Amino acid sequence: MKALRLVGPRMLEWDEREMPVLRRGHALVRIDLVGLCGSDLSYFMKGANGDFEVREPFVLGHEIVGTVVAAGDDSVGVGDRVAVHPVWPCPRPGEREVAADLLEEPPSFLGSASTWPHTDGGLQEHLSVRTERLRVIPPDLPSATAVLAEPTAVVLHALSRAGDPTGLDAVVCGAGPIGLLAVLALRRAGARRITVTDVRSAPLALARRIGADSTVDLSSERPAASCADLVIEASGVPASLESAAAMARVGGTIVQLGMLPRDQRPIALSAIVTKELRVIGSHRFTGEFDDALRLLSATPDAAEIVTTARSLDDTAEAFAAVDDPAVTGKVVVDVNGVLGRRG
Repeated sequence: MKALRLVGPRMLEWDEREMPVLRRGHALVRIDLVGLCGSDLSYFMKGANGDFEVREPFVLGHEIVGTVVAAGDDSVGVGDRVAVHPVWPCPRPGEREVAADLLEEPPSFLGSASTWPHTDGGLQEHLSVRTERLRVIPPDLPSATAVLAEPTAVVLHALSRAGDPTGLDAVVCGAGPIGLLAVLALRRAGARRITVTDVRSAPLALARRIGADSTVDLSSERPAASCADLVIEASGVPASLESAAAMARVGGTIVQLGMLPRDQRPIALSAIVTKELRVIGSHRFTGEFDDALRLLSATPDAAEIVTTARSLDDTAEAFAAVDDPAVTGKVVVDVNGVLGRRG
């Protein structure tokens, strides 16, 4: 079988591998779709993601859906479409906490250099996965939408950190895939009014189509001051945190969801003190993966967020699309020809 390894910045190479041997408690999954995110792009472009540097060739991709082709126990069946939980150890299906018997397992994250040895991800034709990591995709949820489960779980974790948004005026800074998913989650959770800010008009138009009440094009407009009870900063741009503090009302909450750069940047944050703001960081997720699949099943508009697909052979082109400001929405690698070329 074929796997696509990252061997250096902007350098991918094919690796011919033996088909994984089926083990008890595992399933052999044919990879169908892999979503690409900012961390994948950072590894591809720079050979690092934040503090995690690539020290050996490995396979990227942690937003994975596929089809079970062989099962080592009866918790999943051959032919089941599954979303793969990227974190190990993780809660078993239907549970929110990691079981005590799994806590001693070595931690890992698919498609990540955060551990040594690095953990291969989904940009390959097949993957052997522990069955506890598999979530059977509901029949009414297309695989092309289910591939959003991991970033949706990231958003739901951020909202859980913020508290109940019911009846609140919310602002989402950044209309990338995470920001767009935040719009869906806030709408589902009962936010009163949702405003999205960005410097690009196309993703703002998509934000309005999927439920944003209003948008602000920062290339030509200034957002209103003190207009939000809750601000989700999803762009990772340091200046946006300053803007978030300006938009938050007295006693409001800011959730920093976008990954900020490691280097120092001068920004004015006195409003955090004078407005007595809560500023909360949010990273990855814990027990929200199953919730994410339920949200996607209940939100047909989520399908609009996946806008671009490229084949495994064209993965370098897919990364170029992620890096292209003109491309709106989520870019996925179609490993098994589920979508064909899109966008």
